[in-house]
Amino acid sequence: MKLVKYLSAVALVSASAFSQAAVMDFWATDGWNMIASEDQTGDFDRVSPGLGGQDFDAEYLFYRYDQQTNVLSLGLQTGFDMVDGHVFHDGQDFYAGDLAVGFNGAGLNYAVDFGLYTMDFTTDTSRWHYDPTEVNSSAGANGVDPAGFYSVSEWNNNITYPESVPFAMDEGSLVTGLLSNEAGQQGDSYFRTVSFDLSSLGLGDTFELSTHWTMSCGNDVVAATVNVPEPNSIYLFALGLLALAGVRRIKKA
Repeated sequence: MKLVKYLSAVALVSASAFSQAAVMDFWATDGWNMIASEDQTGDFDRVSPGLGGQDFDAEYLFYRYDQQTNVLSLGLQTGFDMVDGHVFHDGQDFYAGDLAVGFNGAGLNYAVDFGLYTMDFTTDTSRWHYDPTEVNSSAGANGVDPAGFYSVSEWNNNITYPESVPFAMDEGSLVTGLLSNEAGQQGDSYFRTVSFDLSSLGLGDTFELSTHWTMSCGNDVVAATVNVPEPNSIYLFALGLLALAGVRRIKKA
């Protein structure tokens, strides 16, 4: 009996150690599609590949795409403060990275810069001696670039956990400004949503989208590759066109 109780207690602790943050309500009500879920924080500060608890938990990625206007919207939910893009934890400063983006298998060669102050998190002679430096690009200085969608020529990957690269744009050129750039908090999680016009890239109505985000320590990462729009969305769109064609034929008859 004691062994059963012990194993039950271990199971409960393990479950709580990998509990998931609740998905914010507006993602579903506002028509977002979830494309990534990497949420493993809990009592033991289990995030991957590092540790750090809720402050360093990369949770979910979402997208919306308007085929008529070629406007792509991307959304991030995380325990990291995406309002200020900065977390002070255990006597150290941590910063939000840029949202890395790629299309049709060509690699993560674009970035969404949220317009936040960004520094890297390089390590010096010992694990807990950090020497952060500003992340600059050709588009800005002093760790801040204008918010926008950029073509990246060089990533800054000076983070503690190299498994989480890329981190933030170091060199790049502005492709287009952001049509929207919003952030907020709900419960223990923060969100950041952006939208921008993809017309200049000539991708067409459907494409493969890759996304990746981490913070300056690289303690956790959320990433995914999906087809946009999702196959079900394409099917429903085609079904709608067939229905409209049927209505027109009936009217002509």
